[in-house]
Amino acid sequence: MPFPGSPLIAEIRALPRAVHVLVGGQFINRFGSFVLPFLALFLTGRGIDFAHVALVLATMSIGGLFGPFASGYLADAIGRRNTIFLSLVSSAGCVIGLYACQTLPQFLAVGVFYGFCTQLYGPAANALLTDLVTPAQRVMAFATMRLAINAGFAAGPAVAGILFSRAPAMVFFGDAATTLIFAALAIRYLPHGLRTVHGRVSSSRVIWSSWREALRDMRRNAPFLQYILAALLMAIAFAQAFNVLALTTADRGLTPAEYGVIMGLNGALIMGFELPLNQWSRRFDPRRVLVVGFILVGVGCASFGSMSTQLGFFAAMALYTLGEMLSLPVGMNYASLLAPEAYRGRYFGVIGMMWSTATLVASSGVWFYGRFGERWWWLAGSVGVGGGLIMLIRPKTVPDTTSQA
Repeated sequence: MPFPGSPLIAEIRALPRAVHVLVGGQFINRFGSFVLPFLALFLTGRGIDFAHVALVLATMSIGGLFGPFASGYLADAIGRRNTIFLSLVSSAGCVIGLYACQTLPQFLAVGVFYGFCTQLYGPAANALLTDLVTPAQRVMAFATMRLAINAGFAAGPAVAGILFSRAPAMVFFGDAATTLIFAALAIRYLPHGLRTVHGRVSSSRVIWSSWREALRDMRRNAPFLQYILAALLMAIAFAQAFNVLALTTADRGLTPAEYGVIMGLNGALIMGFELPLNQWSRRFDPRRVLVVGFILVGVGCASFGSMSTQLGFFAAMALYTLGEMLSLPVGMNYASLLAPEAYRGRYFGVIGMMWSTATLVASSGVWFYGRFGERWWWLAGSVGVGGGLIMLIRPKTVPDTTSQA
């Protein structure tokens, strides 16, 4: 844990002001993400059965598949700040729209837009973060952003629970309000960032040609393609903890409160150790760090299937979280080094689509767990380990990243 006056704190303070705005705004936004933890409960309260609740959540995931694609283009075309602002304002509107819905078709329609609008944020924010800092600062900048996200998620649901118990409307309007606060900070204090798409950016011809150029560049970028494939396998394993672990702990006789403590350990470890861990890991080749991180996520995931006590699940979660802390900030930094400046937003858009695809694929883990039991954890874990092994292969061509700022 960093202490005042430590080199780690000095390094965080040395980050540009716009990075602190992004980090602070992200904390406010994630703290106020009240709706998602209670959406299923809200929908059932509106008379929607479990099968249709799952359908509404699936439409959000489908919308989330296309959001990063649009964000990658918009970040390069209209600027990172404008894309971030668009995402935040439209997401706030969709949250209010969800509260106003009365019928299943309305929830489905708004759910698609909500998933799309929320996923506009990530690629633009990651591209802007990359614009703002030097390559030497990027691991720390991405780790600090993740710290804000986890701190917000750690505190927000408890407040949301109090609000929901008093009046569900407070959850929706509180979520929208915190999102709009971040939007105001973004439009006031964030720079535009790079804009690398030229011509009439609303033209379908420009959109198509710009993505065609970027995809052509990605096809030639063997290390990036390798990273996308490896990270996809890791992400499929990674997502199982959020889809299946609650069922596994219940099958082992643990209470919901004990499950909550296990999940809380993940956030506590991240907030306590991720920043110093990533400060230390920067001395190593990022590819080797990703190999270790991806394999640890996979091993931790597989270990969940072998545990029967809360202490055992703590041990598995510690392995899983150690892999997460190594993989995610270093992975984003590695990707930023591989992304040419001209296509940076679209590269991060593809990364966003990779994560959305992994989340959608991983949602089937509930079905597989019901069919195969603990063996599903071992299979899912082996997929994550496979991602690490893929990163061991050295690509034949390595792009020049020395000019990346």
